[in-house]
Order: sequence, then C-alpha cells, then structure tokens
Amino acid sequence: MRTALVLPGAPAREREAPSLARPALGQGRLLRVVRRVGAHVLVVVAFALPAVALWWHAWDGHLSSTLTCACGDAGQTVWFLAWPAYALSHGLDPFFSSAVQAPYGVNLLTNASAVPIGVLLAPVTLTAGPIVATNVALTLCPALSAWACWVACRRLVTWRPAGAIAGLLFGYSPFVVTNLALGHLGLALLVAPPLLVVATRQLLFGPASSRRRCGAGVGALLGAQFLISSEIFAIVVVIGVPCTLAAAVVGRRSLAPRPQLLRALGLAGILVAAVLAFPMWFFLAGPQHLHGPLWQGAPLQGNALTALWDPGHYRAPAGTLLRFGGYEGRAGPPSSYLGPVVLGVGGGALAVAWRRRTAWLLALGAIVAAVCSFGAVLWLVPGRVVDMWMPWKVFGALPLLGDIIPQRFSAVTDLCIALLIGVGVDAAWRLGAERGHAAKRRSLALFIVLAVSVATVASAWWTYQVPFATRRLAPPSWYAVVAPRLPAGTVVLSYPFPFSLDGSSGSMVWQALDGMRFRLAGGYVKEPGPGGRPLSDRPVPQPYVLLARLTARAAGPMPAIDGRDVAQLRNSLTRWRVGEVVVVDRGAHPASTVGLLSRVLQRPPRSVMGAWVWKVPASP
Repeated sequence: MRTALVLPGAPAREREAPSLARPALGQGRLLRVVRRVGAHVLVVVAFALPAVALWWHAWDGHLSSTLTCACGDAGQTVWFLAWPAYALSHGLDPFFSSAVQAPYGVNLLTNASAVPIGVLLAPVTLTAGPIVATNVALTLCPALSAWACWVACRRLVTWRPAGAIAGLLFGYSPFVVTNLALGHLGLALLVAPPLLVVATRQLLFGPASSRRRCGAGVGALLGAQFLISSEIFAIVVVIGVPCTLAAAVVGRRSLAPRPQLLRALGLAGILVAAVLAFPMWFFLAGPQHLHGPLWQGAPLQGNALTALWDPGHYRAPAGTLLRFGGYEGRAGPPSSYLGPVVLGVGGGALAVAWRRRTAWLLALGAIVAAVCSFGAVLWLVPGRVVDMWMPWKVFGALPLLGDIIPQRFSAVTDLCIALLIGVGVDAAWRLGAERGHAAKRRSLALFIVLAVSVATVASAWWTYQVPFATRRLAPPSWYAVVAPRLPAGTVVLSYPFPFSLDGSSGSMVWQALDGMRFRLAGGYVKEPGPGGRPLSDRPVPQPYVLLARLTARAAGPMPAIDGRDVAQLRNSLTRWRVGEVVVVDRGAHPASTVGLLSRVLQRPPRSVMGAWVWKVPASP
C-alpha cells in the first residue's frame, strides 16, 4: 500500500488532500464514461423502435416462436446463430461445424455465417433459444447500423439533429430492410462502414494525438467486417481505396505529415493482418473450403438503372426468388431503391454544401458505388440489357472480386447518400443561422428537421410491408419429442432434405432447437463438390439432385427414378454414416419419398409421432 509523506504539523486539510484528490478525479471520469455510454444506449433504443414495428409479430409476445419462415436463408440464419453458441459451450471451433453435411462438415467462413454475431449473442441463444436470438439480432441490425451512421455524421456536422436524419436513412434503407426480411445478418448489420468513413478521415486529417488510435480503429473495423461479411469487406475496400486517395489529393494541404501517416497506416495494416491471418487462411485453404466462384454468374447480377427511382411492384406478392430465400409477404422495393425524393434531396444537399469537400467526396463515393452495382452489363430495366462497356466487367474478373454480387454495392451508395443529406441539412441550418435571428433560426431548424426527415424517410417506408409477414414455428412432433432422446452424434437423413437447390432449411432449424443433439446428412449451406466447386453448382451429383427435387416446393412433377438412383442413394447412406432416416409431411412429394426409401432400405418404415422412420444399422 502506497502512503504519502506529510510534514509534521501540516494542516489536516493538507494531509487529507493527497488521498482524496485521485478518487474524486477517478469518480468524475467514470461518471462521464457512464453518461456517454448511457446516451449511446438511448440512441440505439430510439433507432430500434422502427425495427420493433417491422418485427411486431414477434415482439407482441411470440418472440420464441416467430420467424418469417423456417425455410431458405431465414431458417439458415437460425442455425448460423445457434452453432457458435453450441461450439463455445462445448469447446469446438466456431468457424467449422460437423453438425451438417455429415460426415464432412462445413466451413462457415465460406458461407454467409456472420460468426461474430452468433458469438456475441451466445448468452441469449443458450438461455432463451436460437429463435429469440434471431429475432433480437434482426431487430438490432438496423438500429446499430443507424447508430453507426449517426456517430459518423456527428463528426462531419456541427448541428447534431442532422445525424439523426442520416442514421434513419441508412439504417432503414431498402437495402437493409430487404436483407432483414431474408435474414441476411451479415448484409443488414452495417456498423463498420460508417465508422470506417470517420476513422479514415481522422487518420488523414485529424490531430496527431488521435492518429494512431484511428489507425488501430481502421484495422480493427476492417478485421471485424471480414468476419461479419467478407463480401461487404471487399466492397468497402473496392470503394474505399479510390475515395481515400481522392480525399488525400483534394486535401493534401491538410494531410498529416508523411511519417505520422505511414506509422498510422502501418498500425492499421498490422492489426488487419493479425486479425485476419487465421480467418483468411481458413477461408482460402481451410477444411471444406471452396475453389472457384461462390455464385454462378455473379458479375451479371447487377441492379437495373430504373430501380434507383422506381419501386416496382412493391405491393405484389413476393416472387419466386424472395420466397425461395425465406420471405413470403409482399415483394417490397428493389434493394437499390432510393426514390425521387431521396435523389432530389441528395442533389439539393450537394448544392447547399457545395463549398465542403466532404460533400463532393461523398457524392463521388455514391456515384462509384452505384456504377459498380450495375455489374458487368447495364440493365435498363429488369430483363433488358444494353450492350456497353461497364467497369465491373474488368474488376469482376479479378481473383476474389468475382464472388461479389454487384447489387450489394448499394450498401455503400445508401451510406454516402445518407451522410451527404446529413451534411446538406447541416449546411442549410448554418446558412439560416447566419442570416437570421435566434427565433428565426429555431423555426428554420424545426422546419428542416420535419420536412427533410419526414419526406426522405417516409418515401422509402411507404413501400415496405409493416409489420413483416411472419409464421409461428411448429416443429414436427418427432423432432420435438423423439430427436432429443437420440444418442448424441446420430446422423439423421431428414425429409424435407436440407439443400441449397430446394430452399429447405427447416430440419436445420429443428436441429438448432434440439441443441445440436444429432447431425444432419446434407445441409442448406455451401460445401465443396467435385473439383472443389460449390456442390449446388450444375451439374449437381446424385443423390443430392434427386432428394432436392423430391423436397422442393416448386420442383414440378415427380422425377423418374430407376435402379441406379436407388443404388446410389443406398451407397450414400453408408458413406454419410446415417443412423436414422426420418420423413415428415412437409415437402413436395413425401409419399413418393417414403416409397423410394423403402426400396433403398428394403423394408417399410415405422410410424413414430407422425413421422415415417427407419433405423439404419451400422455398416462395417
């Protein structure tokens, strides 16, 4: 214990001062930190209220039993959140799972798994279940994205309400809301991109005292973004590098001294390398990694030009692609939709803030991202292509960049437009404040907030389905009662068969609800097939294609089955080490599937809790 040296005869007040000064200072600092954190928490809660409206059918008392659909990407999301919690509680690798695609397993980094979200929500998953964790995550994604944009905009403006407008525009943009309905957590959680904007700006032009801290922040944010979504990570790098170079050229007089700048950039690079060394190796060369493009024809999957201002048939029933992905409500607007109001307000913001270099750089970022989002060809309208040269025809052919779906550049377009509108609102407020009296300034400020926020935010919200269309989850009785009593690690061949071609992920949801007690043959995941290409790429090997056609709701008539199909499926059951075969009445052709499996296993099934079940003896 440290003691202070006090001279004899010193006044009592002087003797007590050294022991009281430090605690008082520490308590004041702690109080400031608590207040600051509390303020940010309140902002997140405020930004979450619209998300609660979107997911009201879950938050009205059915949080543990409501999903958009226990199918497609939406059902896959439940499993992606359940696995990290199970892995952490059992000392397993959160980036690899043998619970699906038995006995080979699946590399989660080559899938859109967003492992950090599952890790952070593991306490919720373990205590309340994966459905609750999924609904919490889907509610927080737009709120946290809006909060990050609000934080970024506050660094660019002097009038704080401008940040709220930017946050709402970005956090509840059609890109975020569309991916939210499909359960795409990695695409809907866009916290890192806005924070990277201000961290990079501070690194280039900020005070020397914060430069290293900002360099460390850039490295940490890039590393986190790769783990959440490697696709958004690549998009941020593609747009961020030219925009950063343009900012350095335009603001070269204010640029940090070269030695300081190099040190900060070096620190960022070291952190990125340290965070991503193992995940990058795991992604490129780890177990069950993929060779070649993850998505067939990805460079051609671009936005239509008219989708920027035309919401399309947003009130029509969801099309085949949306239903396959797991949303069965109304179609909603295209994910790239901005609308005439937002485009007009964005143009006005640039005109008002034309003296600010930040506004022009944000406009540049929005234009570059929009052009990249068109892909390798220019779609005037869906289905109509104009034969002209597009930049993504070159960049999309580069290694790794070919895995990017160009439509997803809309995330950066939305961010730049939202920040630009925030900067424009701030410039308009300052212009009014300089030319008017205090009362007029307050009136002008109130008018700007109401007019801009209502017009811009409402222009997108009137195209959404509020609340989202959802379903109550009701697992089959066999999975709720019998499956939890199976020996741990039993491999189950389930029907509906989970596979990317049939859009079925229901059995993965039931597996997650059972606490990963059993393993599944097959899986609604990307796994390597012959040559390392995704197994779901054409041509799909047997028996996957047969089981997928028997399962898929839109598969058409029953496929013809011959003796070779029966023999291949019998061999696959042995190769997959299947212990139980279970058919429930949830797919397209359950009766035909029972007949096929009876031929394969050479005996009829048992009826157990409403399911047809075969126990498969262990092979030598």
